[in-house]
Amino acid sequence: MSADEGLAARRAALVALKAVDEEGAWSNTAIPAAVAELPEVRDRAFASHLAYDTLRWSGTLDWALGHALSRPLDDVEPALQRVLRLGALQLLRTGVPARAAVATSVALAKEQVPGKRAQGAGGFVNGVLRGLSRTIDRLPWPDTTDAPVASLQLTTAHPAWVVLELLERYGRERAEEILWADNEPPGLTLRATGDRDALLAELRAAGLEVEPGGVPESVRAPGVDPRELPAVNEGRAVPQDEASMRVVLATGAESGDRVLDLCAGPGGKSTHLATLVGPEGSVTAVELHPHRAEMVRRSASRQQVTVEVHVGDALAPPLADDARFDVVLLDAPCTGLGTGRRRPEVRWRRQPEDATALADLQGRLLIAAAERVALGGSLTYSACTWTAVETVEVADGFEAGPLGSDFERRERVQLLPDRDDTDGMFITSWTRTA
Repeated sequence: MSADEGLAARRAALVALKAVDEEGAWSNTAIPAAVAELPEVRDRAFASHLAYDTLRWSGTLDWALGHALSRPLDDVEPALQRVLRLGALQLLRTGVPARAAVATSVALAKEQVPGKRAQGAGGFVNGVLRGLSRTIDRLPWPDTTDAPVASLQLTTAHPAWVVLELLERYGRERAEEILWADNEPPGLTLRATGDRDALLAELRAAGLEVEPGGVPESVRAPGVDPRELPAVNEGRAVPQDEASMRVVLATGAESGDRVLDLCAGPGGKSTHLATLVGPEGSVTAVELHPHRAEMVRRSASRQQVTVEVHVGDALAPPLADDARFDVVLLDAPCTGLGTGRRRPEVRWRRQPEDATALADLQGRLLIAAAERVALGGSLTYSACTWTAVETVEVADGFEAGPLGSDFERRERVQLLPDRDDTDGMFITSWTRTA
């Protein structure tokens, strides 16, 4: 990789970081878009690695930079903060030579702050990163015994509150395993919308290394770009984590069932349910946000399944008052911490109070969902997170409430990346008995 090519890759990484920081984009869409114009596969891979890891390790990078700065990092303008983080990542977490990491960061700083300030910006970044390079071996990492939370916070790149949550629930050894697993890129998983064996054969014929996943519909395709797959573009496969597939399978939906999917966008679970119930059944999807409702419609059209989509609030679905369903799924809005392998910035966007506020909403949504279940039908609650307040406490609260006695629990599971190699999804299913 030449110096110019290396600079182009780093430039693309900065574009993605800016989209995440300033536009609120998610990395799993911002990064592929930012690197798409790079002509070489290796440059796209390098840029993606830099961007994802800069987001993933930003807390640790900020701590390290704090030891090389003479003022708080927050006082540095955002464009240069991103350049510094990108440079610090290369110094702390990659095999890039220090000289190359500093030189390319200086060049990027001059581009980010053009005009008369460019030279000063380059000198500032040069001084900070050279200073960090000289002190890396002397950084005061917290002691693992005396300060376990602070130690794990920095060594695994997670906020202290997330570390503490996992320590309290799972203990030191398991918590550390979960945190490290949350840093591993997941690779692509596909859901076959038809014959999985046929999909496997098609992908292998194209020279791809793929293997069956852990559920009947899934295919593991590590390192594959789904945008380049005809099977995805033509609806024979859907990029979807196995945790989401397991949510749908937990509903018990079968041919002919009437299904209600609440909070349905972007539609992966709705279309999976439509495949299970077939033309003899029906799937009604309710989504609050119009653009996400449109995503459900487009997904159903591409896969050639039927989903009736309504824009509306799941707390008061725009349905007939007496409408009841054999299967009701609530995939509730949550902190999304379980998606950290694919969207590492989620850990830095969320705060403990977010989980508490969402838990209140989740509890009310679950009651609204339960009211729509027919006698003998199934109710499934899922949330792609692992905080106790959003998972077991919501489910327990429902079971202890007025409607709880009408339902019998069938299944409860917390999927986690270290053990299950999936998103961190919580799933509970019940059968309506009264």
